[in-house]
Amino acid sequence: MSKFNNWKAIGTVLGETDINEYHFSLKNYKAKKGDIVTTASRLPSTDGTVIPVTVWGKISSIERFNAFFPAEAAQELTNEDIDIRDTILPTTKDELRCKVIILGYTEDGKEKISKLLPLNYPVMPAAIVKYPSSKDVEELFISDLDSSHPISIGNLLARKDVEIKIDGDNLISRHISVWGMSGSGKTVFVRRILTELLNLKYPSFVLDIHGDYLGFVQKQKKYFPDNKVKLFYPNLSVRAEDKEIVYTLIDKLGNTLTDPQKDFLNSLLEKIKYEGGSLLQYIKLLNLKAREFASSGSTSFKNVKPASMFVVARSLRIVSKKLENMEQTNARHRRKMSHLKFEELPDSATEPEKIISKGQMSILYLRGYENLPASAIVSIVLENLFRHRQEASEEIAPFFTVIEEAHNFIPSRSENKDDIPSVDTIRKVISEGRKFGTGVMIISQRPSRVDETIASQCNSQVVFRIVNQRDQRATTRDSETLSNDDAKQLPNLANGQGIISGQIVNYSLPVQIKFDEKLINDDIGNENFIDTVENWDDKESVKLRKKFAKDFADINEIDSRRAN
Repeated sequence: MSKFNNWKAIGTVLGETDINEYHFSLKNYKAKKGDIVTTASRLPSTDGTVIPVTVWGKISSIERFNAFFPAEAAQELTNEDIDIRDTILPTTKDELRCKVIILGYTEDGKEKISKLLPLNYPVMPAAIVKYPSSKDVEELFISDLDSSHPISIGNLLARKDVEIKIDGDNLISRHISVWGMSGSGKTVFVRRILTELLNLKYPSFVLDIHGDYLGFVQKQKKYFPDNKVKLFYPNLSVRAEDKEIVYTLIDKLGNTLTDPQKDFLNSLLEKIKYEGGSLLQYIKLLNLKAREFASSGSTSFKNVKPASMFVVARSLRIVSKKLENMEQTNARHRRKMSHLKFEELPDSATEPEKIISKGQMSILYLRGYENLPASAIVSIVLENLFRHRQEASEEIAPFFTVIEEAHNFIPSRSENKDDIPSVDTIRKVISEGRKFGTGVMIISQRPSRVDETIASQCNSQVVFRIVNQRDQRATTRDSETLSNDDAKQLPNLANGQGIISGQIVNYSLPVQIKFDEKLINDDIGNENFIDTVENWDDKESVKLRKKFAKDFADINEIDSRRAN
């Protein structure tokens, strides 16, 4: 390749190589870990001739040592408190040894850098290792990506001037997991992806727990004038097919029930159908009917005494109060951002097009909701939206779902939370979504706490800084392309630095994610808690606490009767 001759020589291949990796001796300060390097080689062809090729690789590790400076000498200098410059010991004989993971090869003699082919013959020992120009590295990445819709996410960590793009088609169809500690850069990456999807007019549905994506709503007119960014708060209609979810919600949020009481609750759900109303209104109706049956001594329920009916009624009231409290908490957070337009979530069963529409990002603001109710909300909405994509008429466009705090919605089996409603729903969407255009992104700071089956269905991963060893093992367990060398790098990554692998790229790459500062939520992006304390009113907070205590006082009374 003529370009090879123009690149700088930076080292020499050492004596033992194979088709997967090689080592080379590096000139001082000429390359870094994660850099892309090349070496010339020759391969046998199918017709018996030998063809010249350029082999591309990624530096996965660098070691530095000095054979003329033994450990005994270092110990002596330390003990005697001697500066090495005051001795005759050599300080310029350091050797740098790099390990290179082979990415593939390109054939020489072509004007443009073509797509990489898998290497099937070892590189030549003593061959020169060269440092390709950033322009040629970028050309290789784009050519090898071979994507109709490349999405820019940042730059190669080792080279700021090499832009990294991922395959947008594989992103939205084959699912992706994003792992990393709090503050490591996960949200920065997600904002980058959502920005590019808006530019492509591709619909997205974002489950926002903390308000991290409200900046899109604030800045929509300025930066996305041709898109719609809708901000919804939860309000779910209940249907017959949601019975199991409603039962789980009542069972887990309310009092512990005996078997006869559970039988009564089940019968109540079968008997009382409620169409065209919110989940909270339905539970209030169940409470009312349970009290009516108990007060009248109804015999419609075999082997269930009125006392047990009253216990179920009280449990339903507890559930309704808790849901009311969550709604009020969510509403209080919304009132703090009164300049934003919050809309009630449309019925996903009858009006899915109001949630999923071409060029629209829909954000479901879940702040204030406990894990179980939030899971029930997500389960019902996603189940309905997925059903609309499954139908032959395809009533809504393909869409991309972003699931923040995924360990709350799809917990690992070791968490013993298999009854979380959203687990089965997301498992179905992620296993069948490729066929119907319902891609999913799962995000968590604790990958070890995420359902293993669902995580393994994600064909691409972006991993930011992770220190916890259990979580590190989970990232390599779920990825077929993240190497052990990559995993060793995870604890040392800085904010915004991540390793991207899987089907959105052809090989794992260390990347610096582009930071879209303009999309930070102004309301929570620069919180100053010292100023908050300076303006704090203790009397007002006490007044609010007493109000809530009064609201719940009537449901904390202990019934002296023992239910059968």
